Amino acid sequence: MKFTIAAVLAFAASALAYPGNSQFDRRQNIPSVDAAIPAMSNRNGEVVPFNTAGVYQDAKAKGI
Repeated sequence: MKFTIAAVLAFAASALAYPGNSQFDRRQNIPSVDAAIPAMSNRNGEVVPFNTAGVYQDAKAKGI
């Protein structure tokens, strides 16, 4: 009896863990920037290659 309950619970857990029936979406798209190079986010939240001339300075833009 204990083995049957454990087997059913294990089967249910493996069925729920299967990614094919996932109800969740990916949080982000596959990045277009290679992970081996430096990267940063622009003010729109997009990941772009690091460029010191293109760094958005929020405080400077707000006049602080």
